[in-house]
Parts: sequence; C-alpha cells; structure tokens
Amino acid sequence: MGDLTNWYVRLNRSRLKGTDGEDSALTSLAVLYDVLLKMTVIMAPFTPFFAEYLYQHLRKRLLTSNTANLPEDAIGKADSVHYIMLPLAGNPKADGKVLVGMSLLQQVVELGRRAREAATISMKTPVKRVIIVCDSALTLDGLRGELESYVLEELNTWEIVLTSDVETWCSISALPNLPILAKRLGKQVRSAADAIKGLDSASLRSFSRTGSIMICVDGKLLHFSKGDLIVKSAFSGDSTRYIATSSSDGGLTVAVCTVQDDALRRQGITRDFCNRVNKLRKKRKLNIADQVDIFYAESAPLDNISTTRALACNSNLLNRARIYPVDFSSCRGQILISDKYASPGGSNNLSIALAVPAPSLAPATKKKFAGYVALETLLATCDLSNSKIHGSLENNPFELKLGIDIFPSACSARSLGKGILAP
Repeated sequence: MGDLTNWYVRLNRSRLKGTDGEDSALTSLAVLYDVLLKMTVIMAPFTPFFAEYLYQHLRKRLLTSNTANLPEDAIGKADSVHYIMLPLAGNPKADGKVLVGMSLLQQVVELGRRAREAATISMKTPVKRVIIVCDSALTLDGLRGELESYVLEELNTWEIVLTSDVETWCSISALPNLPILAKRLGKQVRSAADAIKGLDSASLRSFSRTGSIMICVDGKLLHFSKGDLIVKSAFSGDSTRYIATSSSDGGLTVAVCTVQDDALRRQGITRDFCNRVNKLRKKRKLNIADQVDIFYAESAPLDNISTTRALACNSNLLNRARIYPVDFSSCRGQILISDKYASPGGSNNLSIALAVPAPSLAPATKKKFAGYVALETLLATCDLSNSKIHGSLENNPFELKLGIDIFPSACSARSLGKGILAP
C-alpha cells in the first residue's frame, strides 16, 4: 500500500483531478480502482468486515455489462469478497522496463530528499540543478522521458542532469567486512584486507554491478561476493556548490545544487504562498471549483524578493488565481478565512485572506452613478456571466458592460480581468 499512496496517488494527483485531460484522468482512476478492488480480496482474511465493506461499495461502480460474461466468483461479480479466491503472485502483464524505471525514480527521489535535508533546503524552495550519476547508462535510460518530469516535480528543481560519467563525479572505495572474512580466511584476513583496500575503481565498479570479484591474496586467487566487501561511494564534485548522497552499493549518486539566488527564492516564496492558500481552502472546506478572491499584505519585505515581486515573476504557478495585494481589512466581499505567517526568505509578517468575490464598479462608472448606493447592492444579486447587464434606477435605464463598467470581483477589477495580481 505504501507504493500506492506514497507514490502512485501522490505522483498522479493532477491526472486524477483531470488536469491532464479527461482520457488521462479516466485511465489513472481505472488503475487506482483496479488496485483497490484487488486489495480488498488480499485484505479479506485479515480484516474480513472492513474488506467486505470496501468491496460492496467498490463493486457498485462496475457496469453490469462488464461482468456479464465473468464466472460467479470473479472479482466484482461475486456477491461477497469472501467468495473470491486469493490472486496468484506475479503479474504477467507487468512491463519490466517500467518497473525498473519506477524503482530508480524512487531511489533518486529518496536520495535527493536526503541531500536537500543535509543542505537544510526546504522542499518548497526550488534548486537550480540536480545531477543523477549512475554507472549504468542503460539504467539511466529508464528515467528519461515521462519519468523525468516526476523527478523535476518531486525534487523541486529547475533542471536534472543524467550522466554515467562516474569517474568525474564520484570516487569509490572498499573496506573488508572483517567479522565475516575472519571466520572464512583466518590468518589470511590481514592480507585480504590490504588487497581489498588496494583495488582500483574499475574493479570496484564491476563488483558493484556483478556482486562478484576474484582477488589475489598471498599468491592465490580468492572469490569474494557481496557481503565480503563494504563498498563506499563519495561525491568528488565541487562541494561548495553541491551536496550529494549515494546508494548503499555506490551505484547511484544524487547531487543537489546548493547555490541560491533571488530567482530561486522568489519561486520558493510563490510556492509557499500557494501552499498556504491551499491549506486555508482545505481548512475552510472549500471545493476545488469554488472561486475566491485572495488578499494579502506584507510588512518589512526585501526589495527584490518581496511577495508581490515573487508572485509577479512566477504568475505561471498561480493557476490564474485572483490575487489582490492589499490589506484585507479594506477588501470587498465576505471574508471566509484569514491567516498570518512569516514567509521564508521574504516578509516577516504576511497576512492572507480568502473572500467571496464581490462585484466592483469601475471608477468612471462610480462617478457616473454617484449617489446611487443601491446599485452595488443590486449588482451583488446579479448573474455576472453575461457580458452586459441592463436595468434601471429611479426610472433611469442603464447598461453596464462586464470588464469595462463592472467587474465580478475586486481582484479582476484591479488586474483588468486577466486573473493575475497587480504589480
């Protein structure tokens, strides 16, 4: 279940929500559904009542036409999960290349996170580059293509570099596993230890791949396998710019660039801002389709990495959010929820508020209808999906054009309907 929740669901959140298109969403949901349905069968002997509860709810989603030709004890058609035989281990439909690529992806992400943690770089803060070093070019090929985008997202990096040039980036060494070798070699263990320490990098990398090596000890060739040698890989690149972690066998090394500039910090501020807004939406139990105006105000910002400048430089990450840079104490619309926090690398005091969008009149329109206080009240009850609004006030007819005379929210009025924050 760990691979399902921690990897499949998390990596495919956007697909599951339909961001990548309807076909992609249906495919990802079908895979998730199939796995959950089969999981109920596996769980049944250990959690019989809970498994039955899940099974009965899941099978309702199956079309009768899809199960008509299936045997009575088939998954989905059986009246109870306890009527279904446990599935056989192994999957003949599994794509070996995909499995290898996914395994490598998991290793890369875990090593990259450890490197970021060692460098005390938050996951919300992007890094300029991640270098993935592997002694097998064929193995690296499994990461190319679609899986590269997952690495970029999971490690929050602008660029990834895949290389098999291990000699440039890594040094490798080996130590004898003395407790094991002493039992097998006896007095020869000292000579064997010296021979192991003297192995060159080519021999050690061959050993890492094959798990077997012949070493001359006191004039005799002796066979050593995994467990006899402790192989260590060390990053030999520029330690002032990179921090790296390696797999236990030394075959994979992930180096994270630690150099930060204002552009990276601004993107980090933007991502943190979006994360805060999403948490507020979740806390207020808003649906994903609910439109809100986002107001914010900051104090003591740095000139080049202020929140306003950060959001302006990373508008592509805002998903056309309606953001209004003004203290929400003066905003229009009903305040739903608000929060104050310190933005990492930015403002020490940042206030955010989510509000129900309220119609706003253009300054020229306000001047034209000065004294008609009831107009804005009327607008609050109007359907603003049309391009024009007709009406009358005190027997005086009027026509208001959306985007010129009237705006659906204060944010859209400030940004002239573009859905992007004001400078």
